[in-house]
Amino acid sequence: MSNTTNHYDLIVLGADVAGLVAAALVARRGKRVLVVPHGNPDGAYRLQGRAFALDTAPLVHATTPPVERVLAELGLVQQVRRLAAPIDGLQHHVVDDARLDLERGGRNLDAELARLWPDEDAAGAWALRQRWTDATENVLGELLASENALGAEGFWGRRFLSRLAAQLPGRDVDECAPLVEDHALRRVAEAHLPWLSHLTPAQLGKAAALRLGRLWSAGPEDLPSGERRMRELLLQRIELHSGEVKRELRVAELVMKRGKVVGVSLLGKRDRYGCDHLIIATDPRELVERGLLGDAAPRSLLQSIGAVATAASRFVMHVEIDERGITPAFEGMALCCPARSGSAPEGSAADWVPDAAHGVGHIYVRAEPGSTETTRRLAITRIVAVDEDLGTMRERILDELDVRGVLPFARPWIRLCHSPHDAREAEDGRGEPHPELGPGSAMTLPMAPLYFSDEEPLLGVGLVATGAGVRGLSFASRACLPGLGLEGEFAAGAAAAALVASPARSPLSRSSLLSKA
Repeated sequence: MSNTTNHYDLIVLGADVAGLVAAALVARRGKRVLVVPHGNPDGAYRLQGRAFALDTAPLVHATTPPVERVLAELGLVQQVRRLAAPIDGLQHHVVDDARLDLERGGRNLDAELARLWPDEDAAGAWALRQRWTDATENVLGELLASENALGAEGFWGRRFLSRLAAQLPGRDVDECAPLVEDHALRRVAEAHLPWLSHLTPAQLGKAAALRLGRLWSAGPEDLPSGERRMRELLLQRIELHSGEVKRELRVAELVMKRGKVVGVSLLGKRDRYGCDHLIIATDPRELVERGLLGDAAPRSLLQSIGAVATAASRFVMHVEIDERGITPAFEGMALCCPARSGSAPEGSAADWVPDAAHGVGHIYVRAEPGSTETTRRLAITRIVAVDEDLGTMRERILDELDVRGVLPFARPWIRLCHSPHDAREAEDGRGEPHPELGPGSAMTLPMAPLYFSDEEPLLGVGLVATGAGVRGLSFASRACLPGLGLEGEFAAGAAAAALVASPARSPLSRSSLLSKA
């Protein structure tokens, strides 16, 4: 028989940023908090003590209003503002036979557009897109800055959703109207979406896509070490306010009593931990797949989670290369767009969506200082299809970057190549085991998904509501508001935290738009 040996106001199960946000806020509000991350919550994996990021995307949301509202309560605003800085170097956009080399903030954009498309009004199309992003920011930006977006109901309050939706641009809006439908510049404008958003571009709302475009065009900015640094700050705040993070624990099942979650039982232990509230901060599908709720899951919750699927995933690879192996033309980061998608295969369903519409084939490369003065570290992410073979993915990525001129003739100069997803050991550019890091370095860590839903996402951004329909249980994961990326995780975490411990209300924080609604 299990005994309840510890009792917490809140237990957070999982390590999504949204869950860490909820834990930090609830701990800050004086409650007893435990985080059971089921692994390392700092967003990195390690080889012989060397840390490598699992998410390589820039934190373009780090200083946006919803993120800063949370950081303000945690006392982190000034620290994050000091850390946030524009990314050095150029942005290389590679699409078809074209390559745009953009300076920070797009200072040379008009000149690059005129160089590549001298006989087209590409600059006029981009200017129209900028006007659409500014107009969208006036509505969606105010919503995200409001207290309503971070409250207990958050985005899921039905009173104002219909009114708000009417003010946002619909999917039929063509923000690059002067250009033909398959123009390369259209793909350049959307190249960053699969990297920054957790929702497939095929379902991402127009307003969310325009907002991400605006944030990207403004910099983009990042923190040193990116998402890893943000996670470290949140973990420090959890522990500062006497919260606990127990990486070694594994939850076997949720403990229910009279229809309410009252604790968790632990794998391999007779003890169990009691709680007043439990937040799922990982993929909600695990709740069903592992049978954690048993027969207690309401039908509406099962239907909501059952509609969520993985459309594509992010394959991460890290390369250490002699600086002589990098072309002088590569500086900063590269975004490589895949070739145009073909027609539907014979016998496809009527609702068939090509892999390219989910972002499959996009490759993102970031150059950073290496472990020595003569090397550089490349953080590479490729969007892969659900059933794509990972066994040869390293070679396929390097071959494509070679052919497309991003890393030409680089193989002989590669000192280390490793991915935490493909069950292969660390190697050099020739495929030989790395002498120091190779043995025992094979990993099969799960890839971050891009979600797809059988149902229309809420406002083109939301999939899983914070409230689970079970007393004492809620969600704070990247699946809640995947279309908003990191911003959505902060909003979901704040909404879940409000269900546990209400924040102090500010009379100046209510959105005028939502007041009218």
